[in-house]
This record gives sequence, structure tokens and C-alpha cells, in this order.
Amino acid sequence: MLDHPVVDVALGLALLYSVLSLVASVVKEWVSTLLSLRAKNLEKGIGTLIGDDYADRLYGHPLVNTLAKSKKKPSYIAADTFASALVDLIAQDEDGNPAVAMGDKAAKLVDRVGDDSALKAPLRAMANLGAETVDDLRRQVAGWFDEGMNRVSGWYRRRTQLIIFAIGAVVAVSANASTVHVAQDLWRDDAMRYAIAQEAVAMASDTVSADSVQVSDAILQSFPLGWGSEGDWGWGAWLSHLLGWLLTAAAVSLGAPFWFDLLGRVVKLRGTGKRPGRR
Repeated sequence: MLDHPVVDVALGLALLYSVLSLVASVVKEWVSTLLSLRAKNLEKGIGTLIGDDYADRLYGHPLVNTLAKSKKKPSYIAADTFASALVDLIAQDEDGNPAVAMGDKAAKLVDRVGDDSALKAPLRAMANLGAETVDDLRRQVAGWFDEGMNRVSGWYRRRTQLIIFAIGAVVAVSANASTVHVAQDLWRDDAMRYAIAQEAVAMASDTVSADSVQVSDAILQSFPLGWGSEGDWGWGAWLSHLLGWLLTAAAVSLGAPFWFDLLGRVVKLRGTGKRPGRR
């Protein structure tokens, strides 16, 4: 156990980042929904996998176009649904009638794909690596889609992390939540540091997950935030605040789960501690 002002300052900053990260996450979800980012990211990933021509046809397939409402494109397609829809598209003739059956040789389906299509090479590879029938090929396509979507999920996470960083920057400036100045104030004010550390302990001991924690205005009001009487700012003050805002935005971009986990670890390191002024 360790009871030291440095630990309490770390607790205070972790608590601040946790709360601001929750705020940023809520705003990010709103932005993602408004801009249909998940659906657009999925569409881009499918286009990369099978080519734009087949992607357009896939989104028009009854198994796929019924997954979203109001003519919007779906934000999620199950692997089996994707594979069934794609195989069905390839297996149809020009009149929409089935030209290939599930029990036919996989090579018969692969031959229906044009040589200039991005889909030709992966389907041929699957057929050569053990997919004997069309149904075998359909199952391998489902697995291939899952692997591709893992990469697409990585694209989405990187994209949304940039969005959260931007949101964090806006929140940091608008609330004047400068890491540098909050840390300085916590270090100088024993009573405030202890009170905020106790808030952090209470938050860390809560059994609910980070995503469902209710953000309390009282927590943020405990911190030295906001735009009061700042006085005249010279270059040094501006640079100090700019550094502090950037540090806050970078911390927020790590996400609430990260900070709640770290909060719990620091609480275990700290122990219960003593009130300021007591021996």
C-alpha cells in the first residue's frame, strides 16, 4: 500500500480522464450514428474484399437489403448471411434463376466469376484448398469474410479514435481542462486532492462497468476547471495551457475502459490513505 500525494494526483487525473472519456464516448456514438460511420466502413471493407461491382449487387440482394431500414445500408452483416447472398448472386443466371446447385463442384461456381474480378483469385484459392462443393465454398467464404471484417474493425477503431481525440480537444478547451494546471492545483491543495482521491476510490469500487456509469456533475465540479478570471496570458501561459489541453485530449482518446481499469489499479496501490493534517 502507498499513501503519497503523487499517487493521489494520479488518482485525480485518472478520475478526470475517466469522466471526460465517458462524455467523449457518448458524443462519438452520436456522431457515428448521425454520419452512419459503421455502415460506411462496412461498405468500404466489402468493396475491398469482393470488388465494387459485386458489392453493389450484394447490397441489393434480399438477404442484405432487408437488414436496414429507410433505404439505409446495414452497419452489420453476419458472415453466413454474406456468404449465402454472395454465392447465390454468383450462382444465378441472367434471368435470376439458379444455374449452380449447392452440391455442384466448387470449380463450377468459380468459373462463373470473370477473370478481371477481384473475387476470382480468392474463390479459386478456396476451391484449390479443399472446398469441393459449392456449399463447402460457401462456408469458406463465411470464414474469409470474418477475417476481412477483423481488418475493417481495425479501420473503424482507428477512425473513431481520431474522432474521440478531436472531441477530447474540444472538451478540454471548452472546459479549460488542462492536465498541467489540474495536476498543479491538485499538488498544491491538500484538501482538494484528498477529496478528489476519495471520489476516485468510490468510483473505482463501483461494480458496474465503465460504459454504464452515470457521469455526475458533482465529480467534474470537484476539479479546478472552467474559464474564470484568468488574467493576462503571456506566451508561457499559452504554451502551458496548449500542452495541457493536448495531454487531456490524448488521454481522452485512450477511452473510458482504459482509465477505469487504471483507476482500479492505482486505488489498490494507494490503500485508504489519511486525511490531510492527521498524524
